Amino acid sequence: MERIAISLAGHTNNGKTTLARTLLRENVGVVDDRPHVTDIADGHVLARDGDAEIILWDLPGFGDSARLRKRLTQTGIVGWLQTTFDRWTDRPLWCSQQCLQNARNDADVILYLVEAGVDPAGSAEVRAEMEVLGMIDKPVILLLNQTGMPDGKRDGALVQGWLTSLGDFPFLRGALPLDGWMRCWIQESILFQRIAAILPTDKQSHYDRLIADWKNEHHHRVLADSIHIMANALAETAADRAVVRKESLFDKAKSAVSSKPSEQSESARAALVDSLVRRSRIVMEQLLEAHKLEGVPKDRVDSMVEGLRANNPNAPPEALAVLGGIGSGLLAGLLADIKAGGMTFGGGAAAGALIGGLAAYALGRGFQKVKGQDGATRLQWSKEFLIDEWIATGMRYLTIAHFGRGQGQWQEPLDASLPKRWKELIDQWTKERRPQIITALSTANAEEIETLLENMIRKILDQLYPGSSPAHPDT
Repeated sequence: MERIAISLAGHTNNGKTTLARTLLRENVGVVDDRPHVTDIADGHVLARDGDAEIILWDLPGFGDSARLRKRLTQTGIVGWLQTTFDRWTDRPLWCSQQCLQNARNDADVILYLVEAGVDPAGSAEVRAEMEVLGMIDKPVILLLNQTGMPDGKRDGALVQGWLTSLGDFPFLRGALPLDGWMRCWIQESILFQRIAAILPTDKQSHYDRLIADWKNEHHHRVLADSIHIMANALAETAADRAVVRKESLFDKAKSAVSSKPSEQSESARAALVDSLVRRSRIVMEQLLEAHKLEGVPKDRVDSMVEGLRANNPNAPPEALAVLGGIGSGLLAGLLADIKAGGMTFGGGAAAGALIGGLAAYALGRGFQKVKGQDGATRLQWSKEFLIDEWIATGMRYLTIAHFGRGQGQWQEPLDASLPKRWKELIDQWTKERRPQIITALSTANAEEIETLLENMIRKILDQLYPGSSPAHPDT
């Protein structure tokens, strides 16, 4: 069986195991905030068929690279005795030697992780480790770790700075940002393309076949499943109706004077919200499962309430939107009511709308009444709310698609603010195609919603990662 070996190397406690977990979609190894947690080379199957396999090696981290370089120049019985002695007296140095021994004997490509925030020109540690890597004569791709949320302009400048500073190492064959905490699957595809270009010729056909199968399973199928899940949920929300019990003239007059919904309308609104919250939880569970992420999503309303309680004046509106899309007056009002200790479904609508910055929905414009052929009055979500739900769905997908498995279990709400760029791109695409989106949502046409949602997500991914062509998946 042909073996293609990819080795993750880097300084100790620098995120190799975290990234391995993200690439493998499994909780391999031990992740801890201390040096030399991984002290032996750990190999894992990334892809395999009857003819070949791709192995991802999570190597022990580098320690004192200057001493390591000196030790590697020693050969024969003296070198062997010192290596054996190091195992018991200087384990960090021994771990570093194991890293290089594995890479020299087995690796076809080395992925060298560095902390993106380090100054490449002034880091003696990085240069020493690069010199050590040069001694084993294998192609190296530099991975910039700990970048946080991807940012095209910032990441491009980082890559160019590192390549310029390390340009005197001829075995360095490229660099790209890839964070095991926050990365997008598009970045994984770019990495796999870079690896393909520098593999030995006799292994390339096997690699191309295995990676194509891997990407179909972990990238394209997951994207298709996610869009299908979200489109069906949007269609169900658009089709949702709640019967409004018959209102007396007195009920209607009281509601008009108080500017509050009648008891009958409140009951219908509560039914719609309950349906929405339950559906949202199911959708999140399905999306997490599709992306092989662990963790139980919090109740949608609970998540929004926590976001409000955090009282972060710098949190962008999309940080609230991704936790539930508080586009309707009722949801905003519901949050205010819960925060105040009540559950009146509407009594705190004005305050809730102001908190969310959505005063236009303060008086319940997230809903509309419709008269059925059977004579019954029903409540449904308004077009404005459905558009908000559409936007929140796009934000929700991008958040999950960037969540690296190295973080562990899914957490809500997010610790960091989401990129404003995401919301801007979703808003722009939605604005340009608003009539088509409204038509599809108003008719609860799941097939048309799915087509539009896929077009939007693929277009936005292409804008976020130019040249990656997510609109044309590998077959």
